[in-house]
Amino acid sequence: MAVSINYSKQRVGPDRLLAPGLVLMGAVLLVSLLVVLLNSEFTNSYPYLFLLPWVVGLGVLVLIPSVVMYFRGTFQFYHPLVFATGSYFFPAFVVGGLVLIFGWSQPYFLSFIQDANVNLPFTVELIMLGFAGLSVGLMLPAGAKIGRIIGDYLPRREYELSSLMLPSIVLLFTGIINSLIAFVLGIIGYQKVAEFSSYDGIIFLTTLFWMQASFLLWFIVFKRARVDLPAVLIVACLLITAVAKALVAGNRGSFLQLFVIVGFAFVLSGQKVTVKRGMWAGFLLTIALFVGMVYGTTFRDVKGSESQATVESYTDNIFETFDRVGSRNNAGTMEFALLNLAERIDGLSSVAVVVSNYEQLKPYEENYGLDNNIWNDTVTFLVPRIIWPEKPVASDPRKYSELYFDFGENSFTITPIGDLLRNYGVIGVPIGMFLLGLFLRTIYRALIEGRSITTWRATLYFMLITAVSYESFYGSILPFMFKVGVISVVGILFVNFFARRAKLAN
Repeated sequence: MAVSINYSKQRVGPDRLLAPGLVLMGAVLLVSLLVVLLNSEFTNSYPYLFLLPWVVGLGVLVLIPSVVMYFRGTFQFYHPLVFATGSYFFPAFVVGGLVLIFGWSQPYFLSFIQDANVNLPFTVELIMLGFAGLSVGLMLPAGAKIGRIIGDYLPRREYELSSLMLPSIVLLFTGIINSLIAFVLGIIGYQKVAEFSSYDGIIFLTTLFWMQASFLLWFIVFKRARVDLPAVLIVACLLITAVAKALVAGNRGSFLQLFVIVGFAFVLSGQKVTVKRGMWAGFLLTIALFVGMVYGTTFRDVKGSESQATVESYTDNIFETFDRVGSRNNAGTMEFALLNLAERIDGLSSVAVVVSNYEQLKPYEENYGLDNNIWNDTVTFLVPRIIWPEKPVASDPRKYSELYFDFGENSFTITPIGDLLRNYGVIGVPIGMFLLGLFLRTIYRALIEGRSITTWRATLYFMLITAVSYESFYGSILPFMFKVGVISVVGILFVNFFARRAKLAN
């Protein structure tokens, strides 16, 4: 026994000491290199280099929960915190922060940050507070207990996948038809109507049937896990309609949305993410980002403004966009995509504008209808605009852009963190994000965690979790999730009704 113990100490001890030693040496070298850089003329070329330790610290913080879940065996790509980390917090603030530091992102509104040496690090601190609050809300057992109680009362019935195909296809074309109507009315696409009607919101929500049915059909294809003629026809139909939708939308995130739909359907259907599949996913994600960035940015340049256009004029813009993209060489296209992607991914600088100016601009928010927008949106969203046609839009991105960025023709990033800061100060950031985390954990536990993932549960969860926008207003999260939840339930009931009829007929 003594020999055995001594032998194990000789084999394990040095290995355990080696890794921490290497990490410590690497940290010392990194800090030493950073100190040298900050005290050299290198900072003249990179004036925001002082922000590097803060961004690195933020990167470590946002990755810690995912790493902990991985080693505990609870890591899932569709977990709300993992999705928030991978889809926004890490790329927008960590990668975006590095993009800002090394000068790849130089938006005009950097001059609006009054004292960059103070406000940029303070912005990172607020993002840390917000992410920490979100993480605590998602990790505490309170949300899981509430979700378990709610989930136990939800239906457990699942229909055969073959009986869900036809009604899902009908729902898909219902969403397409509604989208065409909305496009003609100027509600969707890169255009906006001069005057909104009371029915515009309902028409827009019915266009979500397209996304819901797309997820349903991808989920069914992956769940069946076999390649046959119906699966091939469904995939072909989904890809053709998704590309057509992206071309008409004219924005830079449509192809990324397709990736998210397919990715969520893949993992929620029970498919395993192997190294090979992960590499393919990374490749397809890169393609989606580059193609979306090139096409979306070029389309906006071609169209010029968001003024409502006729179908013929809008179609001409699409063809002209292809001509302009095709006129560039490969190197020019790559450079164009990288530059626009760098500026688009940088969310840190736009939040810093809010952090720098919210106290000075707060007296003017009432004139723009932005004051107390979180409370106003929360207490009024249950009243439909049909009943209250003059209901104010408290979280108006154009008014916000006009006040904070002096340009109301675009929607600039504010994030829930910036919105909470505007409304309730620094203390409101961790508290508000904590409540959001608690709410998301409740949904996750009620529908997915510890449950048999049925088709309707996966669909409802996907629609709700992707309805959370981490670059928009905090005040719009709950109202939009409620509306998306209602329209999703309608779609689920439609599909299940006809699936039940098919089952009874059989």
